[in-house]
Amino acid sequence: MKYDVCVFGGCSVDYMFYQDKDKNYPKVPDMMVPGGKGSNQAVASSRAGAKTTIITKIGNDEVGRNILNNFVYNNVDTSSVELVKNLENDYANIYINNSDKDNEIKRFGNAIDSFDISLIKNHQDTILNSKIICCQLKCPIEVTEELIDFCYQNNKFLILTPCRPQKLQNKLKLLDKVSIITCNKDESQKLFNTNDIISCVKKYPNKLIVTLGADGLVYYDGFEIIKIPSVCVEEVVDTVGAGDTLNGNLASALSQGDTLKQALKRAMYASALKIQKKTAQAGMPYKEELEKYMLEKDSPKVLARKNN
Repeated sequence: MKYDVCVFGGCSVDYMFYQDKDKNYPKVPDMMVPGGKGSNQAVASSRAGAKTTIITKIGNDEVGRNILNNFVYNNVDTSSVELVKNLENDYANIYINNSDKDNEIKRFGNAIDSFDISLIKNHQDTILNSKIICCQLKCPIEVTEELIDFCYQNNKFLILTPCRPQKLQNKLKLLDKVSIITCNKDESQKLFNTNDIISCVKKYPNKLIVTLGADGLVYYDGFEIIKIPSVCVEEVVDTVGAGDTLNGNLASALSQGDTLKQALKRAMYASALKIQKKTAQAGMPYKEELEKYMLEKDSPKVLARKNN
């Protein structure tokens, strides 16, 4: 089986708590929804039109089966999902504040902590038969190191989201083996121990992408600093999953032949759509919805694929 995008990462159940006008949070979550960076990126990629698969481990219980069913519903291939008996599934309490709709996340569980190198060996054919691989830093660092090395040795295009940048302390040489690194401002500062983002992106042309929230994103194309502004929206409702939406759409667009700049612009529009709806996955746009939105925003050049 051939895939456009393969996501290597974890899944969780998200318990959402929305702050009220008095700045208090409910004692009981407002809703329970699928989440986790691996799951989110896979769903975003699939909805964007890429043939997507995921390599992950989940507990073989009712929660795990619900996670699996969510992939099936979103047309994500599950042939490399390992269902494990007596494994506790990951879950997260996510608190959305009422001022800027930003979030605080408290994670629990151990499914992603159980990832080991055998997960790569067991599903190496899936990796080798995928155009683009996406991974994060949630699982044990030795597993991510092995995945990076495997992709590098086999000339596979790998997108890394360093969501736990402290894991890469004294391991920055690993980044030389990665195709693209996407991180937010805070992750970049922790990763490179500096507030000077411009100097960081200049060290990694066409590789390091730093998102800046309302200020868009920045990268260096080898000749000049490229700044892509954020897309103006009427109301920000929930920022959970905005980065995952960007990554999933970036991978999808690149797998379908877009240039890096084209792919990033599409991904920015996808994130803009996402933040206008509650929860990580509910707002992730389908390809048709995204293209309609982009046309409404007068972006025909972004929609145009390369002729070759």
